[in-house]
Amino acid sequence: MRHWRINLYRVAVAAAAALLLVSSAGALDKIRTASGIGYPGEIVGVAADGIEIKVGGAKRVVPFGDITSIQADDYPELDEAEKLYTQGAQGDADAMKKAADLYDDMDSSRSPDWLRTIVQWRMYGVYATSGEVRKALDAYLGMAKKSPKLVVELQLPQPKEGDSQANQAMLKEVDKALGRAGNAPYVDALKQFRLSLLLLEGDPGKVLASGVLDKLITSKDPKVRRTAMLRKLELLLAADNTQEAVAWFTEVKASDADIFPEDQTYWEGRLLQAQGEHVKAALAYMRVPVLYPQKDRNRTADALWRAGQALEAVKAPAQEVQGVYQEAVTDYPDTTGAARAKRELARLGAK
Repeated sequence: MRHWRINLYRVAVAAAAALLLVSSAGALDKIRTASGIGYPGEIVGVAADGIEIKVGGAKRVVPFGDITSIQADDYPELDEAEKLYTQGAQGDADAMKKAADLYDDMDSSRSPDWLRTIVQWRMYGVYATSGEVRKALDAYLGMAKKSPKLVVELQLPQPKEGDSQANQAMLKEVDKALGRAGNAPYVDALKQFRLSLLLLEGDPGKVLASGVLDKLITSKDPKVRRTAMLRKLELLLAADNTQEAVAWFTEVKASDADIFPEDQTYWEGRLLQAQGEHVKAALAYMRVPVLYPQKDRNRTADALWRAGQALEAVKAPAQEVQGVYQEAVTDYPDTTGAARAKRELARLGAK
């Protein structure tokens, strides 16, 4: 009888332990990374490099750039916001607006520091994806001041043409930030953004002659080097130095810059268009939305706008031209390419 009672007690203890384990597992926070790895545990704070989570009694830091989604048992609205943000990043403007509202509600002094940091980080993404360039820059510089490593993996959005007052104001803001940044890890990215502003607001020939690209082109960082090389190509085309641009692109492709296929396709279209090869240019441009629609939404929209321009140059049927412009407007709203395409549709009298 005594053994039976002991065994029953052991079964009860085991069952309670199992139930506690299940309950604990259900209450776990989770951070998921781009490589598909999920870290279940308890989020305990924020470090310079990322979010701190305690997994199996050991604390680890998951870098911000590796994080795709975060779940926290005490904040179920965060999970919903993260799902909506993912949809928004894929082009769903309504989902992005809903995500922004949820994130904004969580940005409270009552929220833990790690949650507020996540919210600020995501709100930057909302601004960048929604084309609110000035707000994105302000958020970027605010995060950079708080934790320089926090913004290293972030990509500043393309500034908008036609808004000279805002662009000039951002140029002054960037110059001030660069003046106090020293050797911060985000300096090169900020210099690239400055170049984007100069492309819109400055004289391409003068920008080339100033040598601002020289140091970036020789950078040890392959990403910085690649971007600077393509910036020079853009400046050469903007300055109508077509033959020099063709020669430079040949040099870029032969270098170790590792130009991505989507970049190569887009720039082949730009060079063909500059040389008057409009049919070939249109075909190159159209490969971007077909093969790489979401790699860079701004570039894809720009490729569609330029494809429409190339088709107009060879007097393609109006319906075909308008269809290309409409794709940019419908699928890539809040981009410069979409704004340009919308103007072309109005000019063509499209309904």
